[in-house]
Amino acid sequence: MKAIILPDYNANIIRAMKSLAVGEAPIPEPKNTQVLIRVMAAPCTPSDIAFMRGGYGIRKPVPVIMGFECAGKVMETGTDPGAKALLGKNVSCFSQGDENGTWAEYFLADYRECLVLKENMPVEQAAALCVNPFTAYALVDLARKKKAQVIIQNGASGQVGIFIRRLAAREGIKVINLVRKEEHVQVLKDQGDSHVLSMNDPEFGIKLHQLSRELNASVALDAVGGETSGLILNAMPPGSALIIYGGLSGKPAGMFDTLEIIFEGKTIEGFNLGNWKMQQGDEKFNQISLELQDLIVEGVIQTRIQAVFPLEDVQQALERYIRNMSAGKILFKP
Repeated sequence: MKAIILPDYNANIIRAMKSLAVGEAPIPEPKNTQVLIRVMAAPCTPSDIAFMRGGYGIRKPVPVIMGFECAGKVMETGTDPGAKALLGKNVSCFSQGDENGTWAEYFLADYRECLVLKENMPVEQAAALCVNPFTAYALVDLARKKKAQVIIQNGASGQVGIFIRRLAAREGIKVINLVRKEEHVQVLKDQGDSHVLSMNDPEFGIKLHQLSRELNASVALDAVGGETSGLILNAMPPGSALIIYGGLSGKPAGMFDTLEIIFEGKTIEGFNLGNWKMQQGDEKFNQISLELQDLIVEGVIQTRIQAVFPLEDVQQALERYIRNMSAGKILFKP
C-alpha cells in the first residue's frame, strides 16, 4: 500500500514537512480485536503538525506512517466477536497507539477505537468526527452540569470554538468569544454572536472584566493556556471555573490571582477527551455519536474542509494548511 511516511522528528516545521514522502508499506493483517480499514479520507490537524515536530504528547518509533484520524470501510477483522461485527461497515476512527497512522491506503485499528457511521454521514465529515465534535459536546455538557448560563471561550474562531458556539446555543447558554485576529470579530458578529472581544484590543482586560461580571460568566473554556488563562479567570466573578483543554500557546498557564482562588472559590480544571469517553461508558458514548452525526448531517455543526488532496501531493497539501490553518482542515483521499 501507499503511505505518507515520517522518517524522523524535526522541530523545524518546514524541514519536518519536507521530510515527508509517499512510500510503500505492507498491508497489515488484523489480529484478535483489530480491524483493517480501507481509508477513504484522513484529515491533517494541529496535532499532526505537532507530532511531526516531536512536540506532541505522543511519540512513536520512527520511521512511521503519519495520521491519527480517518474514515473508511472495514475490509478484514481479527477473531474477536466485537471486531467481526464491524466487517463491511463504514467507520470513523481515532488512534494514538504505537502502530502506523491513517495517512495511508489501509489502517489497522482496534475495533473499540471505531465509531459505526450512519448511511447518510458524508465521508469528509466522518473523517474528523472522533475528536473535535466530541470535545465541544463534552465541554458544553460540563458547563451545563455546572449550571452555567454564560461561558467564556478562548480560541472562539477555531473549529472546536465554532462547535461550542453552536452547541451552547442549543442549550440556551450565552458565549463570550475571545479571538486573536481583528477580522474575526466582525466574522463572528456577522454569524450572530453578540459578545466578541479581540485580545489585541488595548482595553481587552478591562472589557473582559466588565462583561464577564455583568453577564455572570461562571465557566471558561480555554484551548490556549499561557498568561491568558490567568487573565480570563481573574476577570470572572467569584465561584467561577476555568476548564483548560488545550495548550496552543505552548506556554504554561499562569498569572492567576492566588488570593481570588483562595477567597473567592475559583477553580482550575483540566479536560481530557479520553478520560471523559471512559466515564460515559460504551452505550452512552455511542448514543452521543449518533446524536452528533445527526447534527452534522442536518448542518447544525460542520467541520470546515478547505481542500482535498491525494497522498502523492503531501507537500502541496501541508504547505497550504500551514499557511492558513484557520481556513479549515485538509483531507487526504488515497
